[in-house]
Amino acid sequence: MTELEIMQRAKRYMDNLANGIDPLTGQELPEDSVLNNVRLSRCFFYVSGVLGQVIDNGGTVGAKKRPHRQPFSLTAEQYARITPAEIPLTITQVVALCNAEIDPEAMKPLTSTPLTAWMQENGILQTVAQGSGHNRRMPTARGHALGLTEEERMSQRGAYVAVLYDQNAQQFLIDNLPDILSWYEEARKNREREG
Repeated sequence: MTELEIMQRAKRYMDNLANGIDPLTGQELPEDSVLNNVRLSRCFFYVSGVLGQVIDNGGTVGAKKRPHRQPFSLTAEQYARITPAEIPLTITQVVALCNAEIDPEAMKPLTSTPLTAWMQENGILQTVAQGSGHNRRMPTARGHALGLTEEERMSQRGAYVAVLYDQNAQQFLIDNLPDILSWYEEARKNREREG
């Protein structure tokens, strides 16, 4: 008998006990039996529920482990389905367009980090010190020529400048995404070798 089968049998026993039935004989427990006590019955229901969760997890105690997800990648058909928005988007929204094409259970989602790092490496974005002591990535002259703009916005923490990507800039990133991901993976491997 496997561990899972033992758990399933134990759950059946707990279910029977919780309902006032002797799990070995199938007979109702006498009213005066300690096993027919209301407090014990609640305990049996609780234990049965816990066993049910463990059984649902394939016999594993705790949360079910997520299967290993593949790194982000798209097929040619998936790339072709990504349609840039007619309105300017933030980099997070551009990334969301790409992530809409994947199965998040099977694949890790794309983040903005590879895109912004690649754009900085290629002179599209630059790091600019802000008055608050923080650094922000802002468009260069090349970035503006590609369709990046800046817009002041308000958040709960106050005013900030958002970098927006027009339809042309969005398409540029989508078209270059395979090269961006290859460059970023190579840069990651180099950092690991050096570190």
